[in-house]
Amino acid sequence: MVLDSIKSVFALMALIASGFYFAGKPWFGKQGMDFLSRFTVEATIPFYMFYNIYKDVGTRESLISLVSKLPVTFGLILLCLALAAFMGALLKVDGKRRYTFVAASGFPNVVFIGFPVIQALWGQGITSIGVIYYIASTLLFWTVGIWLLRKDGKSEAAREGSALAGLKKLASPPIIGMALGMAAVFFEIQVPDFVLKPLSMISQVTSPLALVFIGSVIRNMDLKTITLGRDLYAALAMRFVVVPAACVVFLNLVPMPKEMKEVFFMLSSMPAMAQMGIMARQYDSDYEFACTVITVTTLISMVTIPVFMLLMQQFAFFA
Repeated sequence: MVLDSIKSVFALMALIASGFYFAGKPWFGKQGMDFLSRFTVEATIPFYMFYNIYKDVGTRESLISLVSKLPVTFGLILLCLALAAFMGALLKVDGKRRYTFVAASGFPNVVFIGFPVIQALWGQGITSIGVIYYIASTLLFWTVGIWLLRKDGKSEAAREGSALAGLKKLASPPIIGMALGMAAVFFEIQVPDFVLKPLSMISQVTSPLALVFIGSVIRNMDLKTITLGRDLYAALAMRFVVVPAACVVFLNLVPMPKEMKEVFFMLSSMPAMAQMGIMARQYDSDYEFACTVITVTTLISMVTIPVFMLLMQQFAFFA
């Protein structure tokens, strides 16, 4: 199992490396990166969500059982946010970026890195479990996360922005695809094969495209702009030490299948959420710090992903 996990992670690295390589080609460039991002989020991920929920969950009873675990994922993410707030105060993170620090520490990159990772490690059928974490993460980011970024806003207009602005983002293509998949399962709608076949084909390219996109992002990162400092080190410690440790303790207190605990742990251990940088800029908070955390955690995750998988199996975190 450990050897299979290592092979899976190396396969992920190969796709990221291909994105890094091709992003340097004249025909790819920033336009290719922007295309991959929009095409993946708006075209392939919605179909990926629908198809995998429809095929993996299967029955109404299974769907209800999965949804019943939502309080666990909400509690897990809220715990991470609370710890980040406590550590931010304890470590005296700069007050101008304190709330951005909390958001960066508490919200992982579930879609572009998390889903490809768990799919590579556990196979296609694992997506339905990952969706439960994704629901909680998305709902909390576009509500609590946006509130945190607004609190750090430099302008009065940014700090007083309407909370509805974040809520509107919940109607994103991935959420719509996920909701339609859950509705099809709950109401036992039979989707014909001539529809499922192309959905299956699109679903198979979603994870590779997401990883190629991550590689292109890394290629286009301006590493010279990264400033190492105490606040960044604190964010890294939160994302890769405190949060994973807290997840192990929390999940061991909750009665649920071992595999589900492992998936939630791995998703919680991903690098900082990519969308956070965009939203930090929109709300005039410290987006330079946010983008630095995203960049550095993404680079470091190339090492931490296989390490966490090995540690989880070698030390039986969830025996």
